[in-house]
Amino acid sequence: MSTVIKKFGAGGAGLVYASNKPLATLQISGVPSGTGNKKSAAAAGATHQSATPSKDEEDGKKEWIPWGANDDFPQQISKLIRKSTVGRAGLQMITKSLYGQRLITYRVKSVTGTGREEIELAPCPEWEEIVARSNFDLVRLALSQDYAYFQINMPQIRFNGNKTKIWAIDFHKMSHCRLSPVDPKTGLIPFVFISGNFPEAKAEDCQKLPAIDCVQYYDQVESIKADVKNFKYVMPQYWPDVLNDYYPVSFWDSARESGWLDISISIPAYKRALFRNQASIKYHIDVPMEWLEFMHPTWGQMTEDQKDTIITELYDELVEQLTGAENAQKALLTFSRAGSSGKPAAAWKITVVDDKMRNDAYLPDAGAANKEILFAMGINPAMGGVGNTGGDHSGGSNNGGSNIRESGLQLRSMLKADRDIIYSVFNFFKIYHGIDPSIQLAVQDQVLTTLDQGKGTEKVLS
Repeated sequence: MSTVIKKFGAGGAGLVYASNKPLATLQISGVPSGTGNKKSAAAAGATHQSATPSKDEEDGKKEWIPWGANDDFPQQISKLIRKSTVGRAGLQMITKSLYGQRLITYRVKSVTGTGREEIELAPCPEWEEIVARSNFDLVRLALSQDYAYFQINMPQIRFNGNKTKIWAIDFHKMSHCRLSPVDPKTGLIPFVFISGNFPEAKAEDCQKLPAIDCVQYYDQVESIKADVKNFKYVMPQYWPDVLNDYYPVSFWDSARESGWLDISISIPAYKRALFRNQASIKYHIDVPMEWLEFMHPTWGQMTEDQKDTIITELYDELVEQLTGAENAQKALLTFSRAGSSGKPAAAWKITVVDDKMRNDAYLPDAGAANKEILFAMGINPAMGGVGNTGGDHSGGSNNGGSNIRESGLQLRSMLKADRDIIYSVFNFFKIYHGIDPSIQLAVQDQVLTTLDQGKGTEKVLS
């Protein structure tokens, strides 16, 4: 299906529509989703049951499945990414791109012969009431951020007193959540444990909420309505991992596993230590003691303090003569006399010290690491002012305005799959409330375009 970006006038902004999939095609026993059908899913047709989860991932399980070997994976990732300038900036860019701008409800009015959608706004009062009961902009920002970091988030759905309607949608920080083991009878995760004290949390201190499966939520609608004990549920929304059954591995985690993130973090720490501890010496001046004795006939009778004062004064005078912009290319005059061999005796020697540590040392390595991190995140380095060609850390030929603009458009076009996941909760709402399945939720993005001559232009993204 194609999506239209329209530009209004020369130099104007366009609109990008990236929405969740409609549920009009989903049917159970011939009943379209969202029609409010009271017939249970079990009676309507066979239910799906997943395979038994991997025992490796369930290793060390308690009441919940540990997230990582020490049950502190999200905490470790968050602490690590805070040390990486480009890593944190990249995740911030992904978060803001997922969040987008205005959230709208709409329906497809028609589809042209070329596959272009014509849409119309479709107000949904029940949805507007729900999101008005919380700061939903902050809720979807938090869901987008957790998804950018971990590719899983945790919206909370609160119901009214008689379970006939959804009352409000909130969220729990994903770092505070742990999934319970799959129920072998249903093949679903029945509960989520919530605490801000993981990995030291204890089961009795956790909030334990029933879970709604983000794939098979249709089958759970009637049992949720019949449950008069629980009025708060959570709905884990996640990118399906190719191996893991509980916690997905984020797409950008290859930057950490491969070591590029460590390299990016280690280089500035190493250079900072060098700046703190290195001794930067420009000249080595060898003054023979015979010269001091010649200049000061009573040198042998002087106290140590008197000798130190003379040497300090000489040092200060030499430094003043050799350093500073006003002394550039100035000559330093010294005297010597020939010894019995005919060679200079007691001559000064001035040697320029070669600094082996260049100011740009390791910057190419840091640049390569930063680009690898951005590649892992699916971000063209041009969007951060860095190119991916040229062979150095400066960016090469990939950081022009056109590359930045087109990279932004490409990134937005690829976010549809992720936004479909983040807003899966809207599809559950439509089914639970019996809302017209043709109504869809979308993020309406404004994008910058080039200054054109004449009429406005259109761009089509698929």
